[in-house]
Amino acid sequence: MSGNWRCCGLGVLVGFLLSGPLPGEEKQILRYLNEVLLEKEFGGGDGRIVRWIESPEVVLVEGSGEHRKVLNRVMGQLNGALEGTSMRLRSVEESRRARRIEVFMVPQSRFGAIGRDRAFDPPGNQDGYVWVIWNTEKKFIQRATVLVAVDRIEGDLLQHVLLEEMTQALGPLGDTAVIPESVLYEKGQDHGKAPKLSDWDRRMLGLLYGHLKPGDGGIEVGVAYARFWGK
Repeated sequence: MSGNWRCCGLGVLVGFLLSGPLPGEEKQILRYLNEVLLEKEFGGGDGRIVRWIESPEVVLVEGSGEHRKVLNRVMGQLNGALEGTSMRLRSVEESRRARRIEVFMVPQSRFGAIGRDRAFDPPGNQDGYVWVIWNTEKKFIQRATVLVAVDRIEGDLLQHVLLEEMTQALGPLGDTAVIPESVLYEKGQDHGKAPKLSDWDRRMLGLLYGHLKPGDGGIEVGVAYARFWGK
């Protein structure tokens, strides 16, 4: 995504609400929303919301019983943030639905083969990665694949990485440098370690699935923030 769009996207959010200077925290929240909802960490994007239009099933394709426990904890956090919306994640042993999130908790050496089977090329040396396919015209997500390198990380860091990738599988595909407490935090070589969603992360997911729709841009995000962020 171009640097020019990033500037303009934030300008739309701030400009929509501005008649004078914004308070410092409000500027930070708007920057955070711009970074996570309208920008994309990998691949293309045009400054528009992408998200599911119906709840996907979540299937642990490869992973142990202990990994399933971590996945269940992560899904519990996400479903808590999504309470009151139409979105609900449900874990299944096997899914035949086209719209699903496939989770692989595997050694990092497996990433390449899994990507080739699903027509994507994950970057090397990653603890986690998410590949999201969406309708480029209507902006709704069709499928997502989450990879977590269980031979490189464990404990709270394992939960953090899985939570970050699962959060991004819902549509917030950008990282943020605004608040270290966010599970989507990244600044330079600091990729964050939060094993739980921050308050802003929970509110952002509530906005995304309660008050925004696929294809919305900076103006719609600004309206949703102004009307519902503090509710």
